[in-house]
Amino acid sequence: MADNLSVDDSKAVLRDLAIALGVLALVFAGLFSWLAFGLEKPVFVQSYGNGDIPLMPEPVPEPEPIEEEIVRFVVDSHKVIGGESFSLITGKYWDDFFLWPDLYVLNDMKSEDPDLIYPDEIIDIYNRLGTGDRFSERETTMILDAYIEVYDRFKALGPHKNGSAWTLLWCGAKYDHSFLDMYAYRINPDDLEVARRYIEEEGFLD
Repeated sequence: MADNLSVDDSKAVLRDLAIALGVLALVFAGLFSWLAFGLEKPVFVQSYGNGDIPLMPEPVPEPEPIEEEIVRFVVDSHKVIGGESFSLITGKYWDDFFLWPDLYVLNDMKSEDPDLIYPDEIIDIYNRLGTGDRFSERETTMILDAYIEVYDRFKALGPHKNGSAWTLLWCGAKYDHSFLDMYAYRINPDDLEVARRYIEEEGFLD
């Protein structure tokens, strides 16, 4: 009688254990399916007459880069003395002689001839572009635009300013070696040829 009870008890224990293992297996299977589904990218389904076609969600467009805003303002003023030029003034205040076209344009090109500046003139000194020899893309564009404006002024003064125009174009390439190519549509072909020859013979300015 005791042996029969022992066998029945064993069967009951084994049955309960089998049920528990089955339930546990179902739980693990459900958990695995949930994790696998959660890692998949969502797929939307568009229904058509000939069946369902899975569609991927439309990509979110990247925001367009915000153009850098550069504000120019007067930080000082300079009274011209004899023998000075715009390049000497930018060398003094901006520590870069070659940035002078930017200063000239900012001062509304008061002097008809960019090579000439007169004693007792008051020159507004603006905040400098860049730091040292480092300039952002926008700052470089502003510098090159100033160079082209000064080039136009030299050309308007006549052939006797050709030498200044050629040198100016060569100097402008210091800030971007593709300067002449970028602004070729604004430059006289003969001037362009001379400026490129300057670069071939002398190299780019440091």
